[in-house]
Amino acid sequence: MITNQNTALEVPATVPPARDPHPSRRTAATKVLSVLQAFGACDGAASLNELTRYADLPKSTVHRMVGFLRAEGLVEMIDNRFLLTTKITELSTAVPLEISDHTRERLLPVLADLYESTREAVQLSVLCGTTARVVERLHGRQSSELATRLRGPLPLHCTAPGKVLLAGDPGLLPVLCAQGLEALTPASITSAGVLQSALTGVRKHGVAFDRSEWLPGFTGVAAPVWGPGPTLVGAISVFGPVQRLSPDAVARRVHHTAEIASRELHSTPPSTGHRLAG
Repeated sequence: MITNQNTALEVPATVPPARDPHPSRRTAATKVLSVLQAFGACDGAASLNELTRYADLPKSTVHRMVGFLRAEGLVEMIDNRFLLTTKITELSTAVPLEISDHTRERLLPVLADLYESTREAVQLSVLCGTTARVVERLHGRQSSELATRLRGPLPLHCTAPGKVLLAGDPGLLPVLCAQGLEALTPASITSAGVLQSALTGVRKHGVAFDRSEWLPGFTGVAAPVWGPGPTLVGAISVFGPVQRLSPDAVARRVHHTAEIASRELHSTPPSTGHRLAG
């Protein structure tokens, strides 16, 4: 517990605070940060007026800061609106995701059982901005190459766990569509209408598919894991090459595993002081 008692690490009152030798740089960095936070308030897509309002800065300053971000490839402009690019997501992968000890302890045996029954890469993914991130994975030697791919962000529109997480947060769909649905393979969904239809199916049946939409020759199945509330904690999924993994054959098993995981998270309350963040 933090108290107001003096400690040996406190700076004596007689020592003057350090001065920034480059105050203009510090000020510019603060303004850029304010604009990035304004994007967060606008779900990653905003007009100049919206950014100005949320950043609480002069419009000319916001325009200049956005220019810096565009020059660095962090922001792009589509239909007179500014959008954060995937480069922001790439930077976010350096930030470690936290998963509570409670959640980890309850779900690891469930993931292990699914791996034992499928012998393919099994993972738990959570929402991270406009992508999915794998926070737990189990795989064998035959899936080591795929596991390397799972270390980075997963697109929401063309992966099984991404579709589960996207179905649980409908507000993200307009943002993704505004950014453009990238065709990563010939099978990738690039139409907003088709994606909306797929998400309706996910909500109805509780399972999502990736039929070589993300990586050529690989397929996947995912189902939602619900915590108390109910709150969508994440998605349990299985990935594998098409010659070994049949999505339709394992869909029921994945869905059943996710139901077991949800019951596990409801059976005991999480420990105080831990959290699940994505």
